[in-house]
Amino acid sequence: MSNSTPPGWYPVPGADGTAGHERWWDGNAWTSDVRPVQAGGGGLADAPTQVSWQTPQPPTPVSPPPAYGYGAPQQGAPGYGYPTQDQQGYGYPQGGYPPPPPPSGRMKPGVAVAIAAGVLVVVGVVAAIALNSGGDPKADPAPVPTVTVTDTPSRTPSPGPTTRTPAPTPTPVPSLPPVPVVKDTAADAQHAITVPIFQGWDAQTDTTHSTVFLGSGRYTCPTGGSCIRGQFSVEKDTIAGASARAAAEAAMPTYAAAIFTGITSHTDAGSANTTVAGVSGYAVRWHITTSDGTKGYILLAAVPAKGGGFVAFEGGVDDAAGAPDPTVLDQILKGIKQDSSASGSGT
Repeated sequence: MSNSTPPGWYPVPGADGTAGHERWWDGNAWTSDVRPVQAGGGGLADAPTQVSWQTPQPPTPVSPPPAYGYGAPQQGAPGYGYPTQDQQGYGYPQGGYPPPPPPSGRMKPGVAVAIAAGVLVVVGVVAAIALNSGGDPKADPAPVPTVTVTDTPSRTPSPGPTTRTPAPTPTPVPSLPPVPVVKDTAADAQHAITVPIFQGWDAQTDTTHSTVFLGSGRYTCPTGGSCIRGQFSVEKDTIAGASARAAAEAAMPTYAAAIFTGITSHTDAGSANTTVAGVSGYAVRWHITTSDGTKGYILLAAVPAKGGGFVAFEGGVDDAAGAPDPTVLDQILKGIKQDSSASGSGT
């Protein structure tokens, strides 16, 4: 600020009020440099003389020690002993000088306020204790209630990790083919047998080549005309062979070509011995593919006839959606029974 006190030596009054020493003011705070009052001084503020320098230099500002008690200048504060700038006799310049250190034994106003506040706090605590003890500060404090803690028995420690043996994965049970419902039977007088007619199947007897003909799933063929998804027939003519197996294997290509047109390949689908109406025979089973991509199953069973040769039972179903399950061909075979009332020669 423009009215701050310039650096310089300023008199420090002694105990009797006379100026015996001077202290250096660096422009912001008092330093620890003190010297006796110079003769003829009082009007000039000489800088302190440094031993190793010819050019006067102001001393480095040093924070005053705590015991010195220099605070911010307090104008007109009682007890400091320094006159304000309107008092006469000390020759201070008009700008005003910083206040001198307080005389020993004096307390700073801020410290006094803090102590007073602390005393009030202590008095308040004592009063609170007195109120809590019935008004008598000397009375014994109220007994602190004792809380009894009962140990709760700990749980039985849980056993360690149990090694579990994974349950074996159950073997999936293959789904059984649906059991067809028999709605009727067709009599075969030539072979003295009856043939089951399942739900969804139609039957014809005594056709050009068959004694019994069964059909299922009629639809229009891609090339026109009527086609069926499944068929089964008992042939009128017997087939020849040294054995039932030989007869069945020899006749299979001819019957397969009559059921499916343009067969290009086939694989065995479980050819094995079989029994029809209590008579042992042999069944050949194929899975075929045609030139147009059609696939299907064919069965041909040969059973010995009483007059010689073998009776042929043949059938086929498409390997496609909407066609009967291929196992239906074997279920028809198993459902054929001897018919004692028939006048035929039997199988």
